[in-house]
Amino acid sequence: MKKCEHYRSGQLDRQLDPKGRFSLPVDWRPVHGESVYFVKVRVEEIPALRVFTQTAFDRKLSDIESTTDATPAQRDRARGILFGSAVESKVNEQGKLTIPKALAEDHGLALPGAVRLVGRGELFEIFTPENGKAIQAAEEKARKSDAMISGMLGF
Repeated sequence: MKKCEHYRSGQLDRQLDPKGRFSLPVDWRPVHGESVYFVKVRVEEIPALRVFTQTAFDRKLSDIESTTDATPAQRDRARGILFGSAVESKVNEQGKLTIPKALAEDHGLALPGAVRLVGRGELFEIFTPENGKAIQAAEEKARKSDAMISGMLGF
């Protein structure tokens, strides 16, 4: 079993400034100088921005390459879609991450405005406050209604 090294956990509320910047807690920041990648996703059919660390992004690429059920053309297509949908960024010296204005607005985030961060281990997701509440409710429902998930979690 893998131990939890530099994993992001919990839910945090943050404020975006007019330029789309927000402060990341020290334990959520990637290794100094390492890139992060924003990718628009849907979680439980709820729109989110997934933020991959370089390590998590590399792992996703490796997962694509090692998918034995896929043809080489499908793996190439999946890799191309991932690269085509990713927006690279870095955390600045003050510990702030910037969501590019067009990406923030396309995702429904107000500048300035509030966001909810949800830790997902090696990565995290960014939701509008309303969608942050919706994902919390959807995950609680899944935990209660799916015996396998409830059993794996133990709560």
